[in-house]
Amino acid sequence: MNEHTNTTGSEPDADLAALLRAVGPRVQPPSAMAVEVRAAVAAEWRAMTARRARRRLATTWSLAAGVAVAAVGVWLARPLYVPAGEPVASLARIEGTVEYRGEHARDWAQLPANAELREGDELRTGATGRAALKLANGIQLRLDVDTRVAFNDAEHARLRRGGVYVDSGVTGADPSRDLEIDTPAGSVRHLGTQYEARVADGVLRVGVREGLVAVGARGGDIVANAGEQLLIQDGQVTRNALAANADAWAWVGSITPPFAIEGRSVDDFLTWAGRETGRQIVYTSSEAAQRARAIVLKGSVSGLTPDDAVSAVLSTTALRPAIDDGHIRIDAANP
Repeated sequence: MNEHTNTTGSEPDADLAALLRAVGPRVQPPSAMAVEVRAAVAAEWRAMTARRARRRLATTWSLAAGVAVAAVGVWLARPLYVPAGEPVASLARIEGTVEYRGEHARDWAQLPANAELREGDELRTGATGRAALKLANGIQLRLDVDTRVAFNDAEHARLRRGGVYVDSGVTGADPSRDLEIDTPAGSVRHLGTQYEARVADGVLRVGVREGLVAVGARGGDIVANAGEQLLIQDGQVTRNALAANADAWAWVGSITPPFAIEGRSVDDFLTWAGRETGRQIVYTSSEAAQRARAIVLKGSVSGLTPDDAVSAVLSTTALRPAIDDGHIRIDAANP
């Protein structure tokens, strides 16, 4: 078995050697032909390389163009996706020159009569300008002359100068009607109240007409009660008495939003007038009180101060007002 295997493996090698000796050396191609073949191969290689390069360049440009188109698309669509600030207040009344500007605007513009203010908007009043606003949470805010205030949102404002009057419309604390006013001398927040905050010459003055006010200043909160006024300067606090009907509140009545008297009773109207003037309503007889609750009003008191509105409204009824420092006394007139 082993001999058979060895004999079979050596015979092909011997036959191949004999064949090669018979054929002789391989004929070489002419040198010119070799040169032509090499040139053709090189040309084909360069063409193939160029085609691949063009394909890579086209792919690169396609990708770059796609990125550029996407970038332009995003840039063009960007204004559509930038959310506008949330509405924080609407304008209830305006007198004189009142200007506003947006959060990123440089120039001031006259505030339109139907303006709606948004987060980041800023207002300033001129030497004769005043404005009454209603915040989104229901709080009434009034701006005196030469006042500048900005709104972070419906619950946070910055008072740079001048005076603002706040009326939360409720007699107790209501979280849904919070408002904090930042000033250079400290922050002011109310606990269901009517108050004024005023900044001038580095002094913060806070007068409380109704309720309580907390002022965040150096050393902690300072609480002021109705009938008090705080003066805060360089961390020093001074307290004074301030009556609800004092002359210091007079400007508030000049920019009071109109009370919608249509369909309301005289008693409703007088309750409003009492809060606006800081006076107590006193009926001198049960007959006067009954008439006030029974009489239904028509018309409008738009543009009138609360005192003038009281005189105008009651002149059409069988009731007569007598206004003194702290009261509006209502008497039933003789038929």
